Amino acid sequence: MRGLIRPMMVGMLLAGTTGYHTVQAASLQCFRDDAITHGYTLGLPRNAQITPDGHAALFLRSGPEDTALQLWRYDFATGQQTALTHVATGNEHLSVEEKARRERARLTMTGVTAFEVAESGRTAIATQAGRLLRIDLVNYSVTPLPQQDWGAPRLSPDGRHISAVRNNDMYVISTSNGKAHQVTHGGTADLTHGLTEFAAAEELDRPDGLWWSPDSRSVVYEEADLSGVEKHYIADPENPATPPVAFRYPRAGTPNARVRLGIIKRDGGHTRWIRWDNTLYPYVVRVVWSKETGRLSVVVMNRAQNEERVLDVDPHNGKTTELLAEHDAAWINIAATAHSTGLALPYWLKDGKHFLWASERSGTWRLEMHNADGTPGHELTPATLPFLSLDDVDAAHHTITFTATPDRVNTAVYREDMNTGAITEIATAEGLHQPYFSPGQHDRFIDRFSAADGSVRVLLRDRDGNTRATLPDVARKAPPFNIKFLTVGPRSYDAMIVRPVNFHAGQHLPVILSVYGGPGYKEVLDAPALYAEKQCLANQGFIVVSLDGRGTPDRDHDWERAIHNNLIDTPLEDQITGMQAMGKQFPEMDMRHVGIYGWSFGGYFTAMAVMRHPELFRTGVAGAPPVDFSDYDTTYTERYLGLPQLDGEGYRVSNVLTYSKYLSRPLLIIHGVTDDNVYFVNTLKLTRSLIRAGRPYDLMLLPGTHMLADPTIRANVSIARMQYLRDHILSNANVVGKPG
Repeated sequence: MRGLIRPMMVGMLLAGTTGYHTVQAASLQCFRDDAITHGYTLGLPRNAQITPDGHAALFLRSGPEDTALQLWRYDFATGQQTALTHVATGNEHLSVEEKARRERARLTMTGVTAFEVAESGRTAIATQAGRLLRIDLVNYSVTPLPQQDWGAPRLSPDGRHISAVRNNDMYVISTSNGKAHQVTHGGTADLTHGLTEFAAAEELDRPDGLWWSPDSRSVVYEEADLSGVEKHYIADPENPATPPVAFRYPRAGTPNARVRLGIIKRDGGHTRWIRWDNTLYPYVVRVVWSKETGRLSVVVMNRAQNEERVLDVDPHNGKTTELLAEHDAAWINIAATAHSTGLALPYWLKDGKHFLWASERSGTWRLEMHNADGTPGHELTPATLPFLSLDDVDAAHHTITFTATPDRVNTAVYREDMNTGAITEIATAEGLHQPYFSPGQHDRFIDRFSAADGSVRVLLRDRDGNTRATLPDVARKAPPFNIKFLTVGPRSYDAMIVRPVNFHAGQHLPVILSVYGGPGYKEVLDAPALYAEKQCLANQGFIVVSLDGRGTPDRDHDWERAIHNNLIDTPLEDQITGMQAMGKQFPEMDMRHVGIYGWSFGGYFTAMAVMRHPELFRTGVAGAPPVDFSDYDTTYTERYLGLPQLDGEGYRVSNVLTYSKYLSRPLLIIHGVTDDNVYFVNTLKLTRSLIRAGRPYDLMLLPGTHMLADPTIRANVSIARMQYLRDHILSNANVVGKPG
């Protein structure tokens, strides 16, 4: 009999059989292989870019089963690959600030985690656990610069200087001798200079707090006053003698950081503050200092995120002039380019008379030409090719290269003649293309291509998209996939069905819904390599399905905004409608035995689904669920639900605690006790509510955060989840008591 509370250890979940199948130890190796290879991505080239001379590519790469990244050079002519760094693979000693930055970037890799090439073409820098390495691009020698614990390093365009942060102040470091000069003063834990605040890093896709001028003489830096932001303390239960670490975390409805931008000479001196109404528009979305024209642009947004302004800045005095405004009754999404390796917007053309901007005010994302004063010119990209990123602007040929989503589950690369509007297909094979053009190079580019056949390759392509080279990888090959992509239901939901690789006609298998279901993330993409863990789960004798309902991105404006002021009712309706449609179409889906799992918003969705629809979902596994959105951060939550002081009803109907008394099916909650994004208080609130309602539940506590860097822990959590779903989906008596 299940107790009221039964904390579960991973090892406890690995035994047992069902009427459908028996789990053999050998079959669990799939989960371990997936974990130790990070979904078969370890050993693939990362962040690849072409060297300024065009003769080679630089990229980061680890081994096939380790996370220590090294910087590599690959010569296109000879095929020779050379490791430029040799970083030890041992544990790194990271500062609290660096650990937090990696959490925001979802970075679990070690070693050389980033590099940057100067536009001058002679120098590059690489970063490794707070240390800086200078790379000479003539002879490819690597020189460690003195001192450590540098944060947020950025290389100047001329390659002679590095801006970086230490002790919350900005320094400028000479790449020739490593000498550092302090530029800003007065930085503290509550007043930072050169660092991005939590809201921007986590929710606005803005990792930078430093921006160089094109002439390398000045720097724009962010000053963030965090003193008004709530302090949250996270203790490490494994080390009770260690004091808790304090984080400034802006919960919905509470004060954000106060942010302003300053311009300062690289040698220091007086700061010229950029002037705009940062009370009305507190979010700094983008800072772009155009190398083509020298124009400095800042994109800001109001707290409700339904108004956005593009400001032209006079660098000499900080005065701003509004160029254009965006407004949306629900919320404004950040220009799609921000989510990719594309060029930042606004992008100023060399003539200084026009700039490029992206908007979805017409219903789909379009790239637009604007006059220098911000007045509209014309739309460049067609509605039939929803714009995703601006990848290259070739002024000599009057062309742009851009990425679009032609059919919602694939991305493709196109070139357009800005004079005639003629569009040429460049890279359109089914799958996901992520192009990167090195600055100043228009005749070749890197394409990280996750193909529809399950392969992942990093390619060198020429101007017309022809493959000229494949960058070498050492990744382990993923096992076979058995995935079908389709559209289902009355609203043509994008969906996928994952069957066991040994599936044969006539089988009737239990169903698991793998769900996210919320804003900002699309689950279904024609890239099987993304779904290796789902294939492992299906191979245990399940049909695993996923679909994208209303509220998910990359469809159209109204589709995504259907969840405004209510995060759950419409997504829940769509997931159920889509699943039922799939059940009718595929007789192998046993719709009498259905389970569900998800993480983060997917964990939230899972808890809601099991509580509100026990007639369909027999069990669920909810990972790190944001139970009460009044405990989640301002920028994400208020975008969809507004301020809790103004829309209490939206928060109530979107709160898991509103429905917790109805839990009547087995639910396993998994949460990292030191999670600094979805704080553990969410799970504590849920367990308290369930206990008060007399509702049984199961709990698995994870050491650390939501990022499971240890492959053994990661694999065993996946196995435990599978075992829990299997045991309870197939139980004939798993209704654990109905509310009185």
